Formats: sequence, C-alpha cells, structure tokens
Amino acid sequence: MNRGILKGFTLAELLVATLVLSIMLVVMAPVMTQKAKKRIEQKVEIVQSQPQETLPVGAIVLWYGPNVPEGWIECGGQMLSDSEFQELRNAIATDYIPDLNRVFSTVDTNLKWIMKSK
Repeated sequence: MNRGILKGFTLAELLVATLVLSIMLVVMAPVMTQKAKKRIEQKVEIVQSQPQETLPVGAIVLWYGPNVPEGWIECGGQMLSDSEFQELRNAIATDYIPDLNRVFSTVDTNLKWIMKSK
C-alpha cells in the first residue's frame, strides 16, 4: 500500500468542514422538516378524542382548570339526587361522591378530582 496517497486532515480543515456542515443543517432543516411533516400529514389521520367520549360513567380523573367540563362533577363529598344522577348512582353504587378534593384545597383551587356523571 502506498502511504503517500493517504493524507491526514489538519485541525483547520476539520473545523471548516464542521462549519460548512453546520450551516447546511441550519439552512436545510426547516425545509426538510416541512417536507416530512407534509408527507406524514398526508399518510396519517390524527384522531383526537375527548375523555368524556371514551371513559365510562363513574371514571375519576385529575383536572386542572377553573371550570369542570360538562358531563363531569367535582369529587367534593356531595350527595347525589335521584333524578339527575341515576346513571352515576348505578355506576358507583352509592348515594354520594367521595371527597377527594380536600387534599388539594390548600394547594391550588384549580386542581381538582372530577368524576364523569353523564
């Protein structure tokens, strides 16, 4: 093997090559990302479901927000009325909702446990 043909790179040459590659990536990344995103969007249908559509009545979830979503009730230890929450009463087999929010009342009033009621 002829050792005269092989040449090592100097530090300056390696730095220039790294700089050129870095600039190419910075310039090309947005273009490549947009093209890939368009291809993925064409091939994949994104389905976003709401928790109330997939969870059964009586499911308990931790919620953050000032308002409880429609079809849900705060877990505050309240009694359930016969007419309004019959499906929920059947699901949890009791006349009251457990008081799970007592723990969070001093931490953050927007953090609460809620139960699906409808």
